[in-house]
Amino acid sequence: MLVQMTKIQIVGTLGELDKAVRSLHRAGVVQLEEKVEAVDPLVLDPGAAKQRDELALIIARLDALLTLMAKPSSPRGLAAEYDAQTLRPTADVIADVKSAMTQLDAPVQNLARRREELESDRVTLPRYAKTMRQLMPLAADMAPLRNYETVALLVERKSAGIIELIRQQLPSITQDQFELVSQDIDKDTTAALLVFPREYSSAIQTLLGREAITQVRLPEELANVPFNEALGKIEARLAAILRELENVNRELSALSTEWRVRLAVWSAVLQDRLQEVEVRSRFGATRYTFVIVGWMPSRGVAALRRTLEREVGDRILLEELPVTEHDREHAPVVLSNPGPAKPFEFLVKLMALPRYGTIDPTPIMAIFLPIFFGMILGDVGYAIVVLLGAIYLYRRAKPGGMRSLTLVIIYCSLWSIVFGFWYGEFFGELGEKWFGMHAYFPRGQMVQPLFAFSIALGIVQIGLGFGLGIYQALKLRQRHELLDRVAKVIALIGIFAMLASMTNFLPQEMFTPGFAITMVGTALLMYTLGWIGLLLAPIEILGTLGNILSYLRLAAIGLSSVYLAMVANELAGLFGNIIIGIIVGGLFHALNIALGILSPTIQSLRLHYVEFFQKFYEGGGEGFVPFKREGIL
Repeated sequence: MLVQMTKIQIVGTLGELDKAVRSLHRAGVVQLEEKVEAVDPLVLDPGAAKQRDELALIIARLDALLTLMAKPSSPRGLAAEYDAQTLRPTADVIADVKSAMTQLDAPVQNLARRREELESDRVTLPRYAKTMRQLMPLAADMAPLRNYETVALLVERKSAGIIELIRQQLPSITQDQFELVSQDIDKDTTAALLVFPREYSSAIQTLLGREAITQVRLPEELANVPFNEALGKIEARLAAILRELENVNRELSALSTEWRVRLAVWSAVLQDRLQEVEVRSRFGATRYTFVIVGWMPSRGVAALRRTLEREVGDRILLEELPVTEHDREHAPVVLSNPGPAKPFEFLVKLMALPRYGTIDPTPIMAIFLPIFFGMILGDVGYAIVVLLGAIYLYRRAKPGGMRSLTLVIIYCSLWSIVFGFWYGEFFGELGEKWFGMHAYFPRGQMVQPLFAFSIALGIVQIGLGFGLGIYQALKLRQRHELLDRVAKVIALIGIFAMLASMTNFLPQEMFTPGFAITMVGTALLMYTLGWIGLLLAPIEILGTLGNILSYLRLAAIGLSSVYLAMVANELAGLFGNIIIGIIVGGLFHALNIALGILSPTIQSLRLHYVEFFQKFYEGGGEGFVPFKREGIL
């Protein structure tokens, strides 16, 4: 159901503004709106504006420090520390933060920078070592020369001819003072070593750049070290890096243990204070008073009034404002349903929040969706597998959408067990063979009654949808929607009367009255649609009838699951080998379970979103976003 909301206005003296904002922030039950047009906006005084900018800067620095520190595995005392810090004046908290950052900024930044450098070396140096091992055969016979530079080149073998082109240009560039050797180091790559006087380095680099040849560039500290020495230095450096990383991480961990909780609490507290300053741009003000306008659940107004009187004093007034039609259309929406129906709110929100003042379909969805799912899956064995999987995911899921979805699947699987006993199915017909399960309604053999039951469910839910739609139209005084829904209900009654007389469920004399009722409903629908109704009214009525027939999928998809289970069991028994039979049967049953999770979920949701919701549901609601503290995460 939708919680009833009240629009409120809070007026107080400017001297009590800080207390009032702090009290509202702590209460966390009011969604603040923009100021009323009749009142001038509240302008921050220079001191408040300066504090806002200072808070934003300090929070940014705090968050930067927190990202560099390791998060404790199980921080203790966060909530208690947060509550204690929220009671302190902002200036005192800022002073403590500045003092801490003076101590921490330089050492933490230096440690983090060093850790980044070490991690980079740990990744890149092995690559250099691998390449140099490939080049060592070429460098073995080349003695290091003073004032000479050595460049290693890697070329794809299909382009190895470019090395000869370079060899032809080197004599003129280096005055014939160079050495170039090359060798294939694997099936795809040719390596080359080029030695030349350092005075020609710029010209050589220009030549290599023009030819787009890949050079093996060593770290700066190894750039002028002979190849045979550089490889040893790299291997020694790699061994030292691990020790240095351990030391750096140990120092950062020690700082994190000592400071991170306090920094996180300070960041959260200052975030709260920044929100309390920034939110004032929504307030109105006169020369001596401030004006706050917002929405809150009606049931909490009295409690908030008492809180303000206790924490702020008698120089503040909370009053309830009259709600206009425009206000009602933009009022925030809060869903409040009993515990078992609560998880289904997630599925409703996937489509859209209902508009304020309309009907919340969550409780109805909580009743019908598990029944539809259970009717389709309807196998005790499959349902137990789904139930165990959903329980496992529920225990691992964090609060939110995934946990709600797993709860929905748990409810659905329980209904699947109920229908499984009714159908007498346990991995198909194995329940009867192994355990002697009695089928009260063997759906594989009673196809027509199963289809009839599906249609009956469709009539019940579509009829309920039209009933809710008519009630809502009366409540909201929506004349057009009321006539549209009444016309379709009248036409459907007439159609069902004709069908019942044709199948001898009703006397044949009821055909003519049924036809007349259908014509009355069609004519009324034409009236609501205007001239275009001459064409659209019959289509709309047939579409509504199609909505009911769409519920046949509850039977059809369930029967496909039955037959696939039968095929799995038949194939398992054809091989004459129990192990192969179990493997083949298990694979088919696993496929059936996967389909049994997806198909019932998708089809049940479709019946609600498309067939049922269209009869009454009005989306477009705006979620309730109260002004409240985020707390410490």
